[in-house]
Amino acid sequence: MNNRSLLLALWCGLQFAAGSTTESANAQSRQYTLENKDVRLVIDEKAKVVHLSRRSAPSAVNLISQPLPGFWTLIFRRGQSLENVVESDEQNYQFEQTSSGLNITVNKLRRRGEELNIAVHFRIELNENETVWKARIENRSDVEITEFDFPEIGGFTSLGNKQRSDDLIWPNGAGFRYKDLKSLFRPQVDGLERIEEPVNRVVNQTLELTYPGRASMSWYEWTNGQEGIYFGSHDPSFIASILRVTRRFDRAGELSFGFSKFPFIQPGEIWESGAVIVSPHTGNWRVGAAKYRQWVSTWRRVREKPDWVQKMKGMFLVILKQQYGDVMWKYDEIPALYQEARENGMDTVALFGWTEGGHDHQYPAIVPDTLMGGEERLRRGLQEVRSAGGNTILYLSGHLVDPTTDFYRNQGERMAAKNLWGSVYFEQYNKSHRSSLLKNFSRKLFAPMCPSNPEWAEVLVDRGKSLLSLGPTGLIYDQIGGHFPYPCFDTSHPHTKPSLAFPEGRQKLLLRLRTDLKKVSPEFGFMTELINDLYSQYVDVLHGVPGCQYQENSFPQMFRYTFPGVIITSRQQAPRADIKQANFALAYGLRLELEVRYRADMETIRNNTKPHLKTYLRKVSALRDRYWDLLREGTFIDTDGIQMPNASLTVTGFERGMRRAVVAWNTTQQSQPISVSVPGYQLVEVAGVDGVMPSPGKLSTQQVAVFVYQKHQSQGR
Repeated sequence: MNNRSLLLALWCGLQFAAGSTTESANAQSRQYTLENKDVRLVIDEKAKVVHLSRRSAPSAVNLISQPLPGFWTLIFRRGQSLENVVESDEQNYQFEQTSSGLNITVNKLRRRGEELNIAVHFRIELNENETVWKARIENRSDVEITEFDFPEIGGFTSLGNKQRSDDLIWPNGAGFRYKDLKSLFRPQVDGLERIEEPVNRVVNQTLELTYPGRASMSWYEWTNGQEGIYFGSHDPSFIASILRVTRRFDRAGELSFGFSKFPFIQPGEIWESGAVIVSPHTGNWRVGAAKYRQWVSTWRRVREKPDWVQKMKGMFLVILKQQYGDVMWKYDEIPALYQEARENGMDTVALFGWTEGGHDHQYPAIVPDTLMGGEERLRRGLQEVRSAGGNTILYLSGHLVDPTTDFYRNQGERMAAKNLWGSVYFEQYNKSHRSSLLKNFSRKLFAPMCPSNPEWAEVLVDRGKSLLSLGPTGLIYDQIGGHFPYPCFDTSHPHTKPSLAFPEGRQKLLLRLRTDLKKVSPEFGFMTELINDLYSQYVDVLHGVPGCQYQENSFPQMFRYTFPGVIITSRQQAPRADIKQANFALAYGLRLELEVRYRADMETIRNNTKPHLKTYLRKVSALRDRYWDLLREGTFIDTDGIQMPNASLTVTGFERGMRRAVVAWNTTQQSQPISVSVPGYQLVEVAGVDGVMPSPGKLSTQQVAVFVYQKHQSQGR
């Protein structure tokens, strides 16, 4: 067959299992098209993504207004030159169409007039409404490939419906929602980085999260509520990566979305990426959550939690001794702190700063403090809480070591994670309250330990066993539930790649802690800080930040809907929670956590300030207890199957067996009409914080009500 006949046959549309692939040509450039009934993707001969559309959408328009120069960028280091950028628009490409997709190859990379013996192979396929992107890099050169941005898709102006807001659902902790994404990009927004383009001095801005780390999941969604685009990295290696959204002011302010990986490909090595899914779809953000959950089910293991953890009502966190040496509470006051927790509807006391060094000082020492009463009084306090039916949690750092300690000088420095320059990474934590000297000139320095180092694992296991012998119900190993996945460049540590030191090492560390300590105390509760899908499978409770508090842009349903079985606390950095924070925790199935951190907080407790808030928390706790089987043991379903015409109300749902609970909450400043229905279910009961009540026609400001439904018998057969 001659070339003209081949093009004609392809143009007529060969239908394949994953969609059709066509090639077209015009006077300017050749284009390669992948399409099926759901999606259409077009890439030109310079590897620009020039078209992406939802064919099943009401208006199947091209979502890309001005294509980026290419969909990838590569960076390598050679000798002392650590940043050498290979741009996609400088390459020569070869294209091959197959029955199931498109292969794109660069046999040798070009950069500044030289050729590098590095081959990059791209594979793009369609799977229903998903475009599936994979890459394979063969490094036959003498350089090390450190970074790979792939894919980056842009530039987008809107999702096509000018009547609706184009929002970003973003996995920072439990989740955030940024309404009207373009308006997010202003200098004061946390997490934004300003990138100045040297040619035209135009400033672009990026929103970034590291995974596995501050990004609790490796997916995000751009959505208008009826249509959206899912971006998900389905990479089973969990190599350190970045989720990125960029507003390109050098390109008319358009948006691009992508991922960066840090593969550290050595000379002679072949590296293959995991799949990246870019899926334009109809439906709301929960379509994306379902896609990610389906992939996660292939590797994530659900582990059984102790019965007391499942029943935990809430946590009362108390710092006994400050970093700067101020003793606020003594061990013989632990039972009184538990009583305060009970008066707030809680059953668990977490003791921070209980050691001789105080909170965030002298880590990893775990010596009880004589100023607070000594070891025996600590044991007695823990036992008295247990005898009263409560739970206690003792704190230790799972991540940081104080570089001023003998431990660091003798052992810790060799265990610490090292950066690209060979020095230790350092973090600063300042717990000053009033002192400007401490705040501005004497911030406390800490070294993060490399979790791949087996010596560090031994230290944490040994200290955990020592603490369990004191009699707490559980332990919290701080910060190892997320935080930054530092690439560690210490070659004496047994990690295969710098960018796997934390993702692989932390999994092994968490599994080791869980296994060894559960042997000592099978019912001990294993807790850690931060929220992450990869690490949370090893622990029982997450000390939740961020996105777990009622504040602008908080969107905890993102993680809760994707992983409804994970137990997370809603941290309030104060000893009293106002009504809206208590309602927030109830609505999203979070365990409320109050914190007594500074002397002013201590005075709030001692003076019984704002007792009406304690009364309200007890009422919320009683309401939750009334429907415990649904609100705590049920599955969080967000608004699936729930009809609520008034969009001004916050509505969430929980399901267990044949029953559902709907939590309705008025967050506005005015009374709001309410009309709840769950098709296929019959309303059984309605209750508020003051008990059972008739089904309301209105909710006053900050009023919350729980509607309980039973599935119709005909529906249950």
